[in-house]
Amino acid sequence: MSPHRRLPVLLAVLVVLGIASPLVAVPPASAAARPAAQSGSDVTAQGPRSATAAQNDGTPSLRVVIDTFTPDTPTAGATLTITGRVISAADVPLTDVSVQLRKSSAPLRTRTAIGTVYDAGLDPQDGEPTDVPLPGTRVPLAAQLPPGSRRSFTIKVGIDALGLGAPGSYALAVEALGRETGVDEFDARKGIVRTFLPWMPPDAQIPPVQLVWLWPLSDWPDRAADGTLLSDQTPRALAPGGRLERLVVIGSRQRSTVSWITDPALLQTAADMSDGYEVRQNGSLVVGKGETNASRWLTLLRQTTRDVGLRSIPYADVDASALTRGGLSNDVVRAVTQGPGIASAALGEAVPGNLYWAPFGRIDRPTLNVLASSGVSTIVLSANAMPATDKQASTLGLATTSIPTSVGSMQAVLTDPGLTNILSLPQGSASDVILARQRFLAETATAAQVIPADQSSRVLVVSPDSVRWRATASLITPLLRATNSASWLKPLTLEQLLAAPVPSTSRKRGGYGERARDAELPEDYINRIAGVSNDLDVFSSVLDDPTGVVQPFAEALLRTESAAWRGEVERGTALLASVNAGINAQVSRVRVLSEGQITFSGDTGKVPVTITNELDRSVTVGLTLRGHPAVRLSSTPLSGIRIDPGKFASVDIEARVVGGEPLLVDVQLLSPEGDPYGDPPTITVVSTAYARAASWVVAAAFVAIVIFVIVGVLRRIHEARAARKDG
Repeated sequence: MSPHRRLPVLLAVLVVLGIASPLVAVPPASAAARPAAQSGSDVTAQGPRSATAAQNDGTPSLRVVIDTFTPDTPTAGATLTITGRVISAADVPLTDVSVQLRKSSAPLRTRTAIGTVYDAGLDPQDGEPTDVPLPGTRVPLAAQLPPGSRRSFTIKVGIDALGLGAPGSYALAVEALGRETGVDEFDARKGIVRTFLPWMPPDAQIPPVQLVWLWPLSDWPDRAADGTLLSDQTPRALAPGGRLERLVVIGSRQRSTVSWITDPALLQTAADMSDGYEVRQNGSLVVGKGETNASRWLTLLRQTTRDVGLRSIPYADVDASALTRGGLSNDVVRAVTQGPGIASAALGEAVPGNLYWAPFGRIDRPTLNVLASSGVSTIVLSANAMPATDKQASTLGLATTSIPTSVGSMQAVLTDPGLTNILSLPQGSASDVILARQRFLAETATAAQVIPADQSSRVLVVSPDSVRWRATASLITPLLRATNSASWLKPLTLEQLLAAPVPSTSRKRGGYGERARDAELPEDYINRIAGVSNDLDVFSSVLDDPTGVVQPFAEALLRTESAAWRGEVERGTALLASVNAGINAQVSRVRVLSEGQITFSGDTGKVPVTITNELDRSVTVGLTLRGHPAVRLSSTPLSGIRIDPGKFASVDIEARVVGGEPLLVDVQLLSPEGDPYGDPPTITVVSTAYARAASWVVAAAFVAIVIFVIVGVLRRIHEARAARKDG
């Protein structure tokens, strides 16, 4: 046997004996996460790597980036065109670099399978999903590709030549091939990017699935009670190209396809900005320059939604679960009931409410009952929060359900978790957007096939994961267009969905859970809000007419309770501090002016007190005295002290002091309910009664001493006389 033939035999024997295992490279399982080649960036975090090392750990040494992919929904006779780049992440040159197209031999049958393909690594353990290389699609790129360099490619192939058979979603891949000198004898896979191609021929006979697009407009409501913005985030979002401006522009192109939902606090802020505003920057107030942008945005929104409708969520998107748990359920009721009026006033059009969008897609029973009692009739939840009672039953396509509450049933709109996840995928590059777009189309096409054709409801609700979302036009625009043009899709509005019969499938709540609870606004933060809210209630109670004074602070407090501050409590805390400072400033305008020392001629007397009211309306307060220590002072509180705006009131309050030492006394204003109002000044009260009593005691003692002396002298005289007589 020749030496060349003996070596493989020897290695085989060593492997069997367990001796050669350290010498034989065994590729590990490929990573579950999508390889870096598909991120669209041109640099890896680890830097250039050996092609062999990259191959062994499942990381591509050639990164494949897709720049264009057309058409996204192919038809017979069309041409599939894919352009992109191949970028070397290896630290050695690669030779004979090329790309070719691959596809799956059959359509993917489930949405789970689509997710598996999307997450597949360089060499999946379960087999290559794009198992068929397409002849004639190979494109040579470079005889030698140095480290860090790149080459562009274009692949064109007729749809009819792809060999698409049955309708459905096919896995498609651009595979990068090459060789490392001294390592690869033949062309080897050095990189791959996988995507999807939905295929629905005219004779497919698949009824379309209806899509409800929820289109929320909301922002981080960091606006103080006086209208000052604590950051320039909202002005930037309303400016041309900003997040909120882009949402309205994108949605306006398909205004009948999307269902518009807004936060009344956002509309209110935009309306107030239209009349001029100030922004706090680096501790100083700066005059804002975005009033025209805010006015233009409101006008576009009004024009866009006038015929198709707009619904509102509770004011400031309050965190209903955290507030209910913290004993502030009344604030939830206020946010629900006041929201529609605020939204309608800001937009100049009727904006109905009674809709709650649950953060985290879940809700607990106590909060559900509070929402129902406040008038909420529809709640947006994740379908994961309401699984079928029967584990074997499919709920795909059943987008609504009825939830029992303490005051009757509430209708739940169930968003599709898979589609929500797709809208949350990375969108930082054209390649990211293309991959997300094709996955969305593939999942909806597969759903259209999976949902039974005779099922009463074939609806999927598409929503972002947050009402404060960021839409990428290059992703959302083609998806909205496809909703109207793809044969397997049909648009449906939220109003139409809510008007349809509720499916009878039995569901259960999936449980609120610790993760959902931990995501709420923190307990200590809610407690601080409760303290400030109590101060506002006391202030309100002394005003004879609180109209126009209390409401701005009450709304600002609701803004501090927004679910927007989940994960950003520092910003909420800054807003709360500004609200608290504003309330304290108003409270201090009604105060006691008395100071110094008051002297009683006896143990009782009257304390003269002057109260000023610097507000623009009358107030009614009470007054009490509190000694330090309290046991040395007794006093009957006064009530019903009315003070006109800009006036003073002088009153006398009777008190009795025990002891002769000076006594520190707080002069505390009271609300009509007897609650302390404001910070009390401290005076000193001194009684002279004990000083006079002491002088009488001294005088009596002196008289007694004189008497004793006289008696003693007289006795001695008497004794002396008696002694002389006896002698």
